[in-house]
Amino acid sequence: MLSDEDIRHFICDGFLQLKSELDGALHRCIDERLRWAYEKEFKMGNNILARVPELHDVIESPRVHGALTGILGPDYLLYPHRAVHTSTPVAHPKVEYAPDADMPEMGKGSLAGSGWHQDAQSPLARARYHVPRYVIAFYFPHDTKIDMGPTRFQAGSYLYSNPGTPTAVVLPEFIPAGSVFLLHFDVVHAGFPNYSDLARYMVKFIFARTRHPVYPSWRNEEVAWREPQQRITPNHLPNTWSYLWHWMRGDPPVSREVSRPVSTGQEQPTRLEAIYTARDVMELANTLQSRAGLGMHERILVKNPEGKTIPADLLSGKSRQRLQSQVRRWNERAIVMEDATYALASLGEASIPALTELVNHEDPWVAINACFALGELGLKARSAVPAIAKLLDHPLQQVVRQALDALGAIGIGITVALPDIRRLITMSNPDWQEPQVVRGWTGEDGVRLNAVQALLNATYCEDNDLDAIEDIFICALDDSNGYVSAIACEGLERTGSRKATLAALGYLKRRRWDDSLAAGKRVF
Repeated sequence: MLSDEDIRHFICDGFLQLKSELDGALHRCIDERLRWAYEKEFKMGNNILARVPELHDVIESPRVHGALTGILGPDYLLYPHRAVHTSTPVAHPKVEYAPDADMPEMGKGSLAGSGWHQDAQSPLARARYHVPRYVIAFYFPHDTKIDMGPTRFQAGSYLYSNPGTPTAVVLPEFIPAGSVFLLHFDVVHAGFPNYSDLARYMVKFIFARTRHPVYPSWRNEEVAWREPQQRITPNHLPNTWSYLWHWMRGDPPVSREVSRPVSTGQEQPTRLEAIYTARDVMELANTLQSRAGLGMHERILVKNPEGKTIPADLLSGKSRQRLQSQVRRWNERAIVMEDATYALASLGEASIPALTELVNHEDPWVAINACFALGELGLKARSAVPAIAKLLDHPLQQVVRQALDALGAIGIGITVALPDIRRLITMSNPDWQEPQVVRGWTGEDGVRLNAVQALLNATYCEDNDLDAIEDIFICALDDSNGYVSAIACEGLERTGSRKATLAALGYLKRRRWDDSLAAGKRVF
């Protein structure tokens, strides 16, 4: 299990490096199988765990499991999205790039982007959380020296509303084989050129929290927040860090001695400390309401050279840094909520009446923000569940998706929402079937994914109707979207009845991967 000092490091810098306790032969085996799969077969993407099942030994090892439990709580979810990042050797002689360089040239065919970025939720967006709800794991199966181009990242940057001027860049000189880096999902990171003679491999996994914290899930000995003995980030955010520490401990919000006005567009440290010192609920609620009528629930789409819009946000790529620092709006990468929203969430139960009223606001962006804030309050926001559940009938898929996320984050008392959740998973809505991203996912895909994940989180609350939830999971096994069926299968394992277990086994049996004839030429 992690120590208090480990958690303090994670809160300040947004990452931890774990050294493997597993035998080196395992990592060599994984490295060989990864290279064979990607260089002799095809890009496996989300299916890499089925092709190289030894990867499970790494992510389920005591050290990695203990660290994930400490950050995400018990019963975290191995998310269906994962990827193999490769950095191929650069063809020309070495070019000197500073560690903070943006978009240095990578080797041909590299699958690691070298531009500074915060990851998008894949394939459709969710909110950017300050608290640890999602974690990225970067696994390096072989020794990785700096000339092989290890992934670099900016310490403490997970709290930023957008990537800015690079600061506190971490570019490891040497990463031993088997190392795993755990990063808050929103840490700014980038690839780096490979000047060695061998392709660099790294496997990325995503893990998600499924329970709101009610107690510390690490080896906790101290109640009060204090800074770690050393940190990398130059930012000093005592109120922000204290809030995150107490949230992870399951404590109520601590009293605030100072109050600063919340205003989007400030420098990141000033902005964050303003969020976590704000005290006036009504002032914050009024600030949020002032964003009504601006159409912030609508996307700004890219136009191709012919002037036709394509399903990609103008907030992505090079334009993101400029536009996202000016506005907060819905997009299909990751949604930065209003600063007043984060502040309302941080005030705990005092915000619930105002936020419950705002859930019913006619402006979709205001309702989306109010749902998010109530979800951040977790179990305390149970009284708001009926109001949130009414939004499941909303005509806009964006509102429905955020309402489902909020219900999942609260986790308790959602039986009232189960008929609507079943309808959302089992029935189609023609208005939501337009592709939202180039990959082809529709708004309806996003609704069904959020719905089944909300149900997964609800399996831990005894007052929820687990029999009804189990039946919806079984229906979702036949979903055309692999993420939905994967999480439904996980949910059936967790409910654990004979009926659930047989349904999950039947689903998995039909999808069994056989590589016993992969003898160097073909796999059939």
